[in-house]
Amino acid sequence: MVFGKIYIAKREVEGKMVKSRYSRAQKGQSTTLFAVFLPAIIVLLIGVLDTIATTSRLMDGVSVTNLAAMAGAQEIKVLPNGVIQTTDQAHSTATWYFVQQAPSYVQLTSVWCGQTNKRPSCIIKARVQTAGLMLGGQYINITAVGYLAYGVTRGNQ
Repeated sequence: MVFGKIYIAKREVEGKMVKSRYSRAQKGQSTTLFAVFLPAIIVLLIGVLDTIATTSRLMDGVSVTNLAAMAGAQEIKVLPNGVIQTTDQAHSTATWYFVQQAPSYVQLTSVWCGQTNKRPSCIIKARVQTAGLMLGGQYINITAVGYLAYGVTRGNQ
């Protein structure tokens, strides 16, 4: 038996296989799908990043507000007979703690120190500006209440 050699040009076969596999309409369809889904995926990604950044900012704001409320509550005087006396020192201490700790995107709205539910407390309201990647700089309000734990005061009260 005699075997002959057959030569096939690889480029020609590969080119015919690719052309026969996809029609021209299918190529246009995949391009259209890519053009439609790419902006949707980008918007989704930006939304996820905005949520992560805003959550981080909120955590900072809550911790600063809570710390300031606790510091203000520790300045409230409780007399031995149980009478609660609020001083200006509680208000100024809470404000000072907030101003010293707060980042630029957290703003103090109000400070109130006194008696809440028959307990000495300090209530601080603040607002946090969102990261603003999607909707611009919106504000989220935070309210923190710091109660004075029994037996915990500053100085000799």
